[in-house]
Amino acid sequence: MTLNCACADWPFECCFVPCPRLWPQTQVLSPARAAMAAVPRAKARLSEALAQGQALKVDQLKRLFGEDGIEILYEHVKPNEAGEIPADQLLEWLYGDGQGARMLSHLEVPGGATPRGGGDSPGGKSARTEKDIEKFGMLMEMSKTDEALAEYRAMAKDLAEEFQDKVANPTAEAFIEQLCVEKILQGALFVGHVKTDLDSIAGAIGGACLWQGTATRAEMDLNGEIMYALKWAGLEPPPFFDDHPGAAKPDAAGKLLPVCLVDHNEDKQMVPSLRDAPDRKKRIIGLIDHHALAESMASEKPLFMDVRPWGSMSSIVTHAFIRGNRMIPKAIARILLAAILSDTLNLQSVTTTNADRFLVTVLCILGECDDPDELARKMFRAKTEWIVGLGAYEMTRGDQKDFTANGWKVGIAVLEVTDTEPVLKVADELLMELRILKVEKGQLKNGQHDRRKELDFAYLFVVDVTQQLSYLLVAGGRELALAKSAFPEKPLREAKPGLKAPGNTIRAEETLMEEPNSTISEELAGIKEEDEVHAAIDALQKESFHDSVQVVRDYTRFREALDAS
Repeated sequence: MTLNCACADWPFECCFVPCPRLWPQTQVLSPARAAMAAVPRAKARLSEALAQGQALKVDQLKRLFGEDGIEILYEHVKPNEAGEIPADQLLEWLYGDGQGARMLSHLEVPGGATPRGGGDSPGGKSARTEKDIEKFGMLMEMSKTDEALAEYRAMAKDLAEEFQDKVANPTAEAFIEQLCVEKILQGALFVGHVKTDLDSIAGAIGGACLWQGTATRAEMDLNGEIMYALKWAGLEPPPFFDDHPGAAKPDAAGKLLPVCLVDHNEDKQMVPSLRDAPDRKKRIIGLIDHHALAESMASEKPLFMDVRPWGSMSSIVTHAFIRGNRMIPKAIARILLAAILSDTLNLQSVTTTNADRFLVTVLCILGECDDPDELARKMFRAKTEWIVGLGAYEMTRGDQKDFTANGWKVGIAVLEVTDTEPVLKVADELLMELRILKVEKGQLKNGQHDRRKELDFAYLFVVDVTQQLSYLLVAGGRELALAKSAFPEKPLREAKPGLKAPGNTIRAEETLMEEPNSTISEELAGIKEEDEVHAAIDALQKESFHDSVQVVRDYTRFREALDAS
């Protein structure tokens, strides 16, 4: 089955998978437009369910609360013979006398409703609020998103069945792929980046399996999310790069092995023994990545490259399996699935593409995963527990990068968690560590100190990946001034009840900024401006070409548009 489409972000036109635009019942909305449509549609669905006395089915309840939550639910709300629970009884238990939202506080259940028995209404009870219906309606809408994925699942199931036949009898395209491409990376060491994440581990494992190489890891210690995913997939962590013969030191034959980089190409992100090796440009023979190419990326010989603007590098590896008609073992399918869910924040990130969505569905079938949402929740929870267990020092330095703008040095650390409460419980220590970090950057390797290398600003963003919310820890007056300028009108509060201000240039109630993000509304974010400047840019991009030396562009129309604006 080969169907072609001009859809630029659908990658399967040459490997028997049709573009979604050719599926009559499947449409993928942009995140912004989906959000615009979701709230009223979700509230309407829930209101209809309440009015008609409809019940939520078992699969809906499992998607909303998971296996653990549904057991608690059945203990307090009696289901019918089919395991269904009426929508009104469920809302009553969640936000009424039963206080189910508190019982399920460890899950992603919307809270915040006024409890019955504590309100000002007659009898001490308060009616269910409009906000309750909106919150719970959004959860029901998420289950409908799963129903949309079922459309992919039907197509993916057909693909998986056809895939089995093509493994035994490869297509002509796949035969060429196997003959001309796969042997290039045979015997190579596959390694991801330092500050290792799940995508770099899974990509190395999957790439080594497909191209008959050896998977390695760039760091000794792996985070809780990675360890959870490896255990779920039934795999052991790959060996540390430096410990493998032929990696940092010659093997028994006196040779250093070739290397394929996965999930990175910046030299600063390379495992140090490879980054500092004088023959690095000779040894790197391949690159599988989904990030922009760094200016420092260079090689002495032509190398194999597969770089795509997708949400996860593991999606690229999965695609390579399919292109080559290579069967994906269950354990490999599982680790690749977990990595895509991780890197795309369970397909919620703005970087998520149609390729990621479809390949997740394929991998769910091959990896025998019935509930990818539950898998993502457990992975994120494992990562949160691991991060908090590291302590304030590691939390401010684990994922921390420095940037320079107009001579000012800014340090930004990021924590991605599923529950911000455990992190903010130690906000006082985190703020102290940010102040210390600024000075520590001035320490030199020879033991001397250079104040010119100290940071001017140090921030920590705490990101709730399940709610898509972020909080900014503000450690001093200088940071406060910049944060207010960058994110005007965003609310400030104390990062922790009873917090003592970290110095006399900032007050305690100014140490945490809520939702520091773009001031553009969700409704406007997905709408591209239609003016002559943007039209000129679109035309410029289409008309640009490479003359084998440089990119050639004609700026005439763009200059005219700027002058007229």
